[in-house]
Amino acid sequence: MRDIKVMKALKPHFNKNLIYTRLGYRRGFTKLDRSEESRIDSIIDTTVKALDIMAAYRIVDILNVNSPLITLENGIQLKGERLSKLLNGCHQALIMFATGGQKVMDLIKNLQIENRLSDAVVVDAAASEITDSALDVVMSHVAHNIRYLGHVLTKMRFSPGYGDFDITQQAILYGLLEAEKFGVLLNEAYMLTPEKSVFAIAGIGKMSTGGIDD
Repeated sequence: MRDIKVMKALKPHFNKNLIYTRLGYRRGFTKLDRSEESRIDSIIDTTVKALDIMAAYRIVDILNVNSPLITLENGIQLKGERLSKLLNGCHQALIMFATGGQKVMDLIKNLQIENRLSDAVVVDAAASEITDSALDVVMSHVAHNIRYLGHVLTKMRFSPGYGDFDITQQAILYGLLEAEKFGVLLNEAYMLTPEKSVFAIAGIGKMSTGGIDD
């Protein structure tokens, strides 16, 4: 397998509207007064400062896609019809993860202890969205690096727990990236610690094949 690449101290661009969506607000539909919006934006800024985002990725060969099974190098198998569709026509897979670190989780816990529950909810939503945005950074970086090889990356990525890509397969991605070496833990319920951690997979195909599903 190819070496694991690490990206530290990431400050990803993120869509603030998506944080509001996670909070249940809909721009143009949900009325939000300026003071409340200012409060939320201030908490988002605090969240950004508390995050210590790092990411890691590796590229592995795809040996076969026979929906719903995907066989990677060394005989490792993933399962999912939608994932199979995403990886159809791809010869490699990009396996990646990002974590927001423990400090932001401590912030959430302290806010809960102080009974500032609404603030804790905002931090939770912001941390989730911003950490996920770090995977955009990974994908952009990899897409740039493989372009000179005549390869292209799928626009979409799937995370365990999405659709029929069962959460139990989180353990496979976790192992491929040796995430325990980066301080990320996986429990028996396939949940991650720090909680603001996310794994995903995307596909790599050849431009000459006429494109790949995205």
